[in-house]
Amino acid sequence: MFNRPVVFVIGAGASADYDMPLGGTLASTIADDVNFRFRGNSRSEPIRGDNILYELLVSKFNKDGTQLDSYVAAGRKLAAAISSAASVDDALYQLSEFPEAIQLGKACIIRSILKAERNSTLKFSPDTGRLPDSAGKAGWIEQVLSIAIAGLRHAQFPEAFKKVTFVNFNYDRCLEHYLFWSFQRLGLNADEATKIVDDLTIIRPYGTVGSVLDGRLDHVPFGDGSRLDVFNILDRIRTFTESRALHDTEKLERLLSETFMCVFLGFGFHKQNLDLLARSKNLQKTEVPRILATTYKVHDGNLPALTTALADRLRVNSPRIELFPMKAPELLQELRLRLTLVLG
Repeated sequence: MFNRPVVFVIGAGASADYDMPLGGTLASTIADDVNFRFRGNSRSEPIRGDNILYELLVSKFNKDGTQLDSYVAAGRKLAAAISSAASVDDALYQLSEFPEAIQLGKACIIRSILKAERNSTLKFSPDTGRLPDSAGKAGWIEQVLSIAIAGLRHAQFPEAFKKVTFVNFNYDRCLEHYLFWSFQRLGLNADEATKIVDDLTIIRPYGTVGSVLDGRLDHVPFGDGSRLDVFNILDRIRTFTESRALHDTEKLERLLSETFMCVFLGFGFHKQNLDLLARSKNLQKTEVPRILATTYKVHDGNLPALTTALADRLRVNSPRIELFPMKAPELLQELRLRLTLVLG
Protein backbone atom coordinates (compact mmCIF):
# COMPACT_ATOMS: atom_id res chain seq x y z
CA MET A 1 0.00 0.00 0.00
CA PHE A 2 1.09 3.58 -0.57
CA ASN A 3 1.26 5.13 2.91
CA ARG A 4 3.18 8.21 1.75
CA PRO A 5 2.06 10.64 -0.95
CA VAL A 6 3.21 9.74 -4.45
CA VAL A 7 2.54 11.45 -7.79
CA PHE A 8 2.63 9.46 -11.02
CA VAL A 9 3.07 11.64 -14.11
CA ILE A 10 1.77 9.70 -17.11
CA GLY A 11 2.79 10.26 -20.71
CA ALA A 12 1.99 8.64 -24.05
CA GLY A 13 4.78 6.10 -23.66
CA ALA A 14 2.89 4.54 -20.76
CA SER A 15 -0.34 4.22 -22.75
CA ALA A 16 1.66 2.56 -25.52
CA ASP A 17 1.65 -0.48 -23.21
CA TYR A 18 -1.96 -0.90 -24.31
CA ASP A 19 -1.39 -0.22 -28.03
CA MET A 20 -2.48 3.39 -27.75
CA PRO A 21 -0.79 5.62 -30.35
CA LEU A 22 2.28 7.68 -29.64
CA GLY A 23 2.23 11.33 -30.69
CA GLY A 24 3.80 10.77 -34.10
CA THR A 25 1.41 7.97 -35.03
CA LEU A 26 -1.60 9.99 -33.86
CA ALA A 27 -0.45 12.99 -35.88
CA SER A 28 0.07 10.92 -39.02
CA THR A 29 -3.38 9.38 -38.73
CA ILE A 30 -5.05 12.75 -38.26
CA ALA A 31 -3.15 14.25 -41.21
CA ASP A 32 -4.43 11.46 -43.45
CA ASP A 33 -7.99 11.87 -42.17
CA VAL A 34 -8.27 15.62 -42.77
CA ASN A 35 -6.38 15.96 -46.06
CA PHE A 36 -9.57 15.94 -48.11
CA ARG A 37 -9.27 15.67 -51.88
CA PHE A 38 -12.10 15.35 -54.38
CA ARG A 39 -12.56 14.31 -57.96
CA GLY A 40 -12.97 17.49 -59.97
CA ASN A 41 -15.39 20.01 -58.43
CA SER A 42 -17.45 17.33 -56.76
CA ARG A 43 -18.01 17.52 -53.01
CA SER A 44 -20.07 14.34 -52.77
CA GLU A 45 -17.36 11.96 -51.59
CA PRO A 46 -13.65 12.50 -51.04
CA ILE A 47 -11.13 10.33 -52.83
CA ARG A 48 -8.67 11.13 -50.04
CA GLY A 49 -9.38 11.74 -46.37
CA ASP A 50 -11.71 10.00 -43.95
CA ASN A 51 -15.17 9.51 -45.46
CA ILE A 52 -16.93 9.22 -42.10
CA LEU A 53 -15.35 12.44 -40.87
CA TYR A 54 -16.40 14.18 -44.06
CA GLU A 55 -19.96 12.89 -43.61
CA LEU A 56 -19.97 14.40 -40.13
CA LEU A 57 -18.96 17.75 -41.59
CA VAL A 58 -21.59 17.50 -44.31
CA SER A 59 -24.34 16.68 -41.79
CA LYS A 60 -23.27 19.62 -39.65
CA PHE A 61 -22.66 22.24 -42.33
CA ASN A 62 -24.40 21.01 -45.49
CA LYS A 63 -26.81 23.95 -45.47
CA ASP A 64 -23.86 26.30 -45.45
CA GLY A 65 -21.58 25.40 -48.32
CA THR A 66 -19.19 28.23 -47.50
CA GLN A 67 -18.65 26.92 -43.99
CA LEU A 68 -18.23 23.37 -45.24
CA ASP A 69 -15.59 24.57 -47.70
CA SER A 70 -13.82 26.44 -44.89
CA TYR A 71 -13.53 23.21 -42.88
CA VAL A 72 -12.27 21.31 -45.93
CA ALA A 73 -9.63 24.02 -46.41
CA ALA A 74 -8.82 23.90 -42.69
CA GLY A 75 -8.25 20.16 -42.98
CA ARG A 76 -5.69 20.70 -45.69
CA LYS A 77 -3.97 23.40 -43.61
CA LEU A 78 -3.84 21.02 -40.65
CA ALA A 79 -2.43 18.16 -42.73
CA ALA A 80 0.27 20.48 -44.10
CA ALA A 81 1.15 21.79 -40.62
CA ILE A 82 1.40 18.27 -39.19
CA SER A 83 3.86 17.28 -41.92
CA SER A 84 6.51 19.55 -40.34
CA ALA A 85 5.37 19.56 -36.69
CA ALA A 86 6.54 17.42 -33.80
CA SER A 87 2.98 16.69 -32.70
CA VAL A 88 -0.67 17.49 -33.34
CA ASP A 89 -0.51 20.07 -30.55
CA ASP A 90 2.41 21.83 -32.24
CA ALA A 91 0.49 21.91 -35.52
CA LEU A 92 -2.62 23.30 -33.83
CA TYR A 93 -0.51 25.96 -32.14
CA GLN A 94 0.77 27.07 -35.55
CA LEU A 95 -2.86 27.30 -36.72
CA SER A 96 -4.23 29.01 -33.62
CA GLU A 97 -5.57 31.85 -35.79
CA PHE A 98 -7.75 29.40 -37.73
CA PRO A 99 -10.62 28.27 -35.46
CA GLU A 100 -11.91 25.74 -38.00
CA ALA A 101 -8.54 23.98 -37.94
CA ILE A 102 -8.53 23.90 -34.13
CA GLN A 103 -12.06 22.45 -33.98
CA LEU A 104 -11.33 19.92 -36.70
CA GLY A 105 -8.12 18.88 -34.97
CA LYS A 106 -9.87 18.37 -31.65
CA ALA A 107 -12.64 16.38 -33.31
CA CYS A 108 -10.01 14.14 -34.90
CA ILE A 109 -8.22 13.68 -31.58
CA ILE A 110 -11.45 12.49 -29.95
CA ARG A 111 -12.27 10.14 -32.82
CA SER A 112 -8.72 8.77 -32.93
CA ILE A 113 -8.58 8.16 -29.18
CA LEU A 114 -11.90 6.32 -29.15
CA LYS A 115 -10.79 4.21 -32.11
CA ALA A 116 -7.49 3.45 -30.39
CA GLU A 117 -9.31 2.46 -27.18
CA ARG A 118 -11.57 0.18 -29.23
CA ASN A 119 -8.55 -1.53 -30.81
CA SER A 120 -6.35 -1.56 -27.70
CA THR A 121 -5.33 -4.53 -25.61
CA LEU A 122 -7.96 -3.35 -23.11
CA LYS A 123 -10.86 -3.89 -25.51
CA PHE A 124 -13.88 -5.83 -24.30
CA SER A 125 -14.29 -9.53 -25.00
CA PRO A 126 -16.91 -10.00 -27.77
CA ASP A 127 -18.23 -13.03 -25.87
CA THR A 128 -18.70 -11.49 -22.42
CA GLY A 129 -18.77 -7.74 -23.02
CA ARG A 130 -16.27 -7.41 -20.20
CA LEU A 131 -12.54 -6.84 -19.95
CA PRO A 132 -10.81 -10.26 -20.05
CA ASP A 133 -9.00 -11.10 -16.82
CA SER A 134 -5.68 -11.40 -18.65
CA ALA A 135 -5.95 -8.10 -20.53
CA GLY A 136 -3.33 -5.51 -19.63
CA LYS A 137 -1.62 -7.65 -17.01
CA ALA A 138 1.82 -6.77 -18.42
CA GLY A 139 1.14 -3.03 -18.37
CA TRP A 140 2.09 -0.31 -15.90
CA ILE A 141 -1.36 0.06 -14.33
CA GLU A 142 -1.31 -3.52 -13.08
CA GLN A 143 2.07 -2.87 -11.47
CA VAL A 144 0.77 0.22 -9.64
CA LEU A 145 -2.41 -1.62 -8.62
CA SER A 146 -0.41 -4.56 -7.29
CA ILE A 147 1.70 -2.27 -5.10
CA ALA A 148 -1.36 -0.27 -3.97
CA ILE A 149 -3.32 -3.31 -2.70
CA ALA A 150 -0.34 -5.17 -1.21
CA GLY A 151 -1.06 -5.96 2.41
CA LEU A 152 -4.72 -4.89 2.19
CA ARG A 153 -7.85 -6.92 2.80
CA HIS A 154 -10.81 -6.57 0.43
CA ALA A 155 -12.56 -4.23 2.82
CA GLN A 156 -9.53 -1.92 2.68
CA PHE A 157 -9.32 -1.69 -1.13
CA PRO A 158 -11.08 1.72 -1.17
CA GLU A 159 -8.06 3.08 0.74
CA ALA A 160 -5.50 1.79 -1.78
CA PHE A 161 -5.13 5.04 -3.76
CA LYS A 162 -5.80 7.64 -1.07
CA LYS A 163 -2.16 8.79 -1.13
CA VAL A 164 -1.79 8.57 -4.92
CA THR A 165 -2.13 11.35 -7.49
CA PHE A 166 -2.10 10.73 -11.22
CA VAL A 167 -1.16 13.61 -13.51
CA ASN A 168 -2.29 12.16 -16.82
CA PHE A 169 -1.19 14.00 -19.96
CA ASN A 170 -3.04 11.53 -22.20
CA TYR A 171 -6.56 11.82 -23.55
CA ASP A 172 -7.36 8.11 -23.22
CA ARG A 173 -9.12 6.49 -20.24
CA CYS A 174 -7.00 3.33 -19.90
CA LEU A 175 -6.28 4.02 -16.23
CA GLU A 176 -9.89 4.36 -15.09
CA HIS A 177 -11.11 1.57 -17.40
CA TYR A 178 -8.49 -0.90 -16.23
CA LEU A 179 -8.95 -0.20 -12.53
CA PHE A 180 -12.77 -0.39 -12.77
CA TRP A 181 -12.66 -3.89 -14.23
CA SER A 182 -9.64 -5.05 -12.20
CA PHE A 183 -11.30 -4.35 -8.86
CA GLN A 184 -14.24 -6.43 -10.03
CA ARG A 185 -11.81 -9.19 -11.05
CA LEU A 186 -10.49 -8.99 -7.49
CA GLY A 187 -13.96 -9.58 -6.04
CA LEU A 188 -15.61 -6.16 -5.64
CA ASN A 189 -18.96 -5.43 -7.21
CA ALA A 190 -19.51 -2.77 -9.88
CA ASP A 191 -20.72 -0.15 -7.41
CA GLU A 192 -17.69 -0.63 -5.18
CA ALA A 193 -15.32 -0.46 -8.15
CA THR A 194 -17.09 2.66 -9.42
CA LYS A 195 -16.65 4.37 -6.04
CA ILE A 196 -12.90 3.68 -6.04
CA VAL A 197 -12.43 5.03 -9.56
CA ASP A 198 -14.63 8.03 -8.75
CA ASP A 199 -12.41 8.85 -5.77
CA LEU A 200 -9.11 8.70 -7.67
CA THR A 201 -7.14 11.93 -7.70
CA ILE A 202 -6.48 12.49 -11.40
CA ILE A 203 -5.36 15.78 -12.88
CA ARG A 204 -5.67 15.91 -16.68
CA PRO A 205 -3.93 19.00 -18.08
CA TYR A 206 -5.37 18.31 -21.54
CA GLY A 207 -8.74 16.91 -20.51
CA THR A 208 -10.40 13.74 -21.76
CA VAL A 209 -13.33 12.68 -23.90
CA GLY A 210 -15.46 11.83 -20.86
CA SER A 211 -15.96 9.44 -17.97
CA VAL A 212 -15.89 5.69 -18.55
CA LEU A 213 -18.26 5.25 -15.61
CA ASP A 214 -21.86 4.55 -16.50
CA GLY A 215 -24.42 7.06 -15.25
CA ARG A 216 -22.10 10.06 -15.30
CA LEU A 217 -23.27 13.13 -17.24
CA ASP A 218 -20.12 13.05 -19.38
CA HIS A 219 -20.19 9.27 -19.84
CA VAL A 220 -18.59 7.94 -23.02
CA PRO A 221 -18.12 4.15 -23.07
CA PHE A 222 -14.53 3.03 -23.50
CA GLY A 223 -13.80 2.89 -27.21
CA ASP A 224 -17.39 3.60 -28.24
CA GLY A 225 -18.20 6.81 -30.06
CA SER A 226 -21.05 5.42 -32.13
CA ARG A 227 -23.66 7.73 -30.63
CA LEU A 228 -21.34 10.65 -30.02
CA ASP A 229 -21.36 13.98 -31.84
CA VAL A 230 -17.71 14.86 -31.36
CA PHE A 231 -18.29 18.49 -32.29
CA ASN A 232 -20.51 18.89 -29.22
CA ILE A 233 -17.78 17.90 -26.76
CA LEU A 234 -14.75 19.74 -28.12
CA ASP A 235 -14.54 21.80 -24.93
CA ARG A 236 -13.69 18.66 -22.94
CA ILE A 237 -10.17 18.59 -24.34
CA ARG A 238 -7.51 21.25 -24.69
CA THR A 239 -4.34 21.71 -26.64
CA PHE A 240 -1.29 22.83 -24.69
CA THR A 241 -1.91 26.45 -25.65
CA GLU A 242 -5.27 26.31 -23.83
CA SER A 243 -4.41 24.05 -20.93
CA ARG A 244 -3.95 26.78 -18.34
CA ALA A 245 -7.68 27.44 -18.55
CA LEU A 246 -8.47 23.83 -17.78
CA HIS A 247 -6.46 22.28 -15.00
CA ASP A 248 -6.16 23.48 -11.43
CA THR A 249 -2.62 24.85 -11.18
CA GLU A 250 -2.88 25.59 -7.46
CA LYS A 251 -4.05 22.06 -6.68
CA LEU A 252 -1.32 20.58 -8.83
CA GLU A 253 1.39 22.67 -7.19
CA ARG A 254 0.09 21.76 -3.73
CA LEU A 255 0.08 18.03 -4.53
CA LEU A 256 3.59 18.22 -6.00
CA SER A 257 4.78 20.12 -2.92
CA GLU A 258 3.29 17.56 -0.54
CA THR A 259 4.41 14.43 -2.36
CA PHE A 260 7.18 12.20 -1.08
CA MET A 261 8.05 10.89 -4.53
CA CYS A 262 7.22 11.85 -8.11
CA VAL A 263 7.42 9.08 -10.73
CA PHE A 264 7.41 9.91 -14.45
CA LEU A 265 6.16 7.03 -16.61
CA GLY A 266 6.40 7.14 -20.39
CA PHE A 267 6.69 10.91 -20.31
CA GLY A 268 8.12 12.72 -23.33
CA PHE A 269 9.47 15.76 -21.39
CA HIS A 270 8.24 18.27 -23.98
CA LYS A 271 8.98 21.76 -22.78
CA GLN A 272 5.35 22.88 -22.69
CA ASN A 273 4.41 19.87 -20.57
CA LEU A 274 7.26 20.45 -18.15
CA ASP A 275 6.19 24.08 -17.88
CA LEU A 276 2.72 22.93 -16.76
CA LEU A 277 4.35 21.07 -13.88
CA ALA A 278 6.53 23.98 -12.78
CA ARG A 279 6.30 24.92 -9.13
CA SER A 280 6.48 28.52 -8.03
CA LYS A 281 9.86 30.19 -8.37
CA ASN A 282 9.28 31.58 -4.89
CA LEU A 283 9.79 28.11 -3.44
CA GLN A 284 13.26 27.18 -2.34
CA LYS A 285 14.71 23.97 -3.71
CA THR A 286 13.96 21.15 -1.34
CA GLU A 287 15.24 17.70 -0.49
CA VAL A 288 11.84 16.24 -1.33
CA PRO A 289 10.31 14.94 -3.43
CA ARG A 290 12.59 12.37 -4.95
CA ILE A 291 12.10 12.11 -8.71
CA LEU A 292 12.20 8.82 -10.64
CA ALA A 293 11.68 8.90 -14.40
CA THR A 294 11.68 6.49 -17.32
CA THR A 295 13.85 7.66 -20.21
CA TYR A 296 13.35 4.82 -22.67
CA LYS A 297 14.99 5.67 -26.02
CA VAL A 298 16.15 9.08 -24.74
CA HIS A 299 19.71 9.62 -25.94
CA ASP A 300 22.33 9.93 -23.20
CA GLY A 301 23.34 13.30 -24.59
CA ASN A 302 19.96 14.71 -23.52
CA LEU A 303 20.07 13.49 -19.93
CA PRO A 304 22.08 16.33 -18.29
CA ALA A 305 19.74 18.95 -19.78
CA LEU A 306 16.72 16.88 -18.77
CA THR A 307 17.96 16.62 -15.19
CA THR A 308 18.48 20.38 -15.07
CA ALA A 309 15.01 21.04 -16.51
CA LEU A 310 13.34 18.76 -13.95
CA ALA A 311 15.29 20.33 -11.10
CA ASP A 312 14.34 23.81 -12.27
CA ARG A 313 10.64 23.13 -12.88
CA LEU A 314 9.99 21.06 -9.75
CA ARG A 315 12.37 22.98 -7.45
CA VAL A 316 14.26 19.82 -6.53
CA ASN A 317 17.97 19.41 -6.03
CA SER A 318 19.54 17.48 -8.92
CA PRO A 319 20.91 14.60 -6.78
CA ARG A 320 17.30 13.75 -5.93
CA ILE A 321 16.55 13.02 -9.60
CA GLU A 322 17.13 9.54 -11.02
CA LEU A 323 16.64 8.62 -14.68
CA PHE A 324 16.17 5.04 -15.84
CA PRO A 325 16.40 3.86 -19.49
CA MET A 326 13.37 1.63 -19.03
CA LYS A 327 9.75 1.37 -20.05
CA ALA A 328 7.13 2.07 -17.41
CA PRO A 329 6.28 -1.55 -16.44
CA GLU A 330 9.96 -2.44 -16.22
CA LEU A 331 10.73 0.42 -13.84
CA LEU A 332 7.80 -0.51 -11.59
CA GLN A 333 8.79 -4.17 -11.60
CA GLU A 334 12.52 -3.67 -11.06
CA LEU A 335 12.05 -0.99 -8.38
CA ARG A 336 9.04 -2.56 -6.68
CA LEU A 337 11.02 -3.39 -3.55
CA ARG A 338 12.29 0.17 -3.29
CA LEU A 339 8.88 1.70 -3.92
CA THR A 340 7.29 -0.57 -1.34
CA LEU A 341 9.92 0.13 1.31
CA VAL A 342 10.03 3.90 0.72
CA LEU A 343 6.33 4.57 0.18
CA GLY A 344 4.68 1.72 2.05
